[in-house]
Amino acid sequence: MRARVVPVALVAAAVALFLLAVPLAVAIRFTFFADEGGELERAAMATVVRVGPGFSSGDPVELPRGQGEVRLGLYDPAGRLLSGAGPATGGDTVRRALAGGVARQRTDGELVAAVPASSGERIIGAVRASTSSRGVWARVLWGWAALLGLCLLALGVAVVVARRQASVLSSPLEALARTSLSIADGDLTARAARSTITEPDEVARAHNAMVGRLARLLERERHFTANASHRLRTPLTGLRLGLEEALADPDSDPRAALAEAAELTSPGPHHRRGAAAGDLRDRHGPTSLRAGGR
Repeated sequence: MRARVVPVALVAAAVALFLLAVPLAVAIRFTFFADEGGELERAAMATVVRVGPGFSSGDPVELPRGQGEVRLGLYDPAGRLLSGAGPATGGDTVRRALAGGVARQRTDGELVAAVPASSGERIIGAVRASTSSRGVWARVLWGWAALLGLCLLALGVAVVVARRQASVLSSPLEALARTSLSIADGDLTARAARSTITEPDEVARAHNAMVGRLARLLERERHFTANASHRLRTPLTGLRLGLEEALADPDSDPRAALAEAAELTSPGPHHRRGAAAGDLRDRHGPTSLRAGGR
């Protein structure tokens, strides 16, 4: 049982962890990329606030330095790079920002966010923030590694719990097997102990009831055998004495002794079957045997 319970529990735990880990892995990837996109968006908005609308009149603009690997670029309404780092033309992300919305995109190994810069109700440019997706993937892989470690730890705990439960389930059956071996060796007083599990307890109760009945039947048979042996021993002893006496007396008729033997061994009342050897000698002495011969 132990050899089967542990693999079954391990497979069940592995399936459950797989069904749980796959969505978590997807969620980790989505969360890290979403967080990085949010960071880029906030960096672009902070740059728009810091630059102000003065760059639209041709004033020189110096963009702040991005944190880490973040690169910032300022684009005019035509989508051309005015200042900072980035491609010469902003591409789809900048065009969508110039159309009036915040845009995010992943292209060519980069994670990009762009926000529009406006003056009044007029869009005068856009700020593009980008970073390499390798850094994000590195964090995703670390998250997946931590998730894998937790899954392995959970599997280890599942194995320990499964082995303990297998021991709890198999111990009553192993005790029942030992009790059965003791009974097979002749110890009819051995009884299976109760446990805290319903099914093995039912088996133990049935086993104990069976052994109790067998013990009572065997005890009755012992009594019957002893009684029958006693009842057979007494008439046979008288028979042997009568035959020996008839054989010792040359004048006796053996037929009388044989008739007496037939009477002693034939079915009849209890006092005839259980007559003692002394009674046989008194009733059928040498005189009776001779008279029988005459």
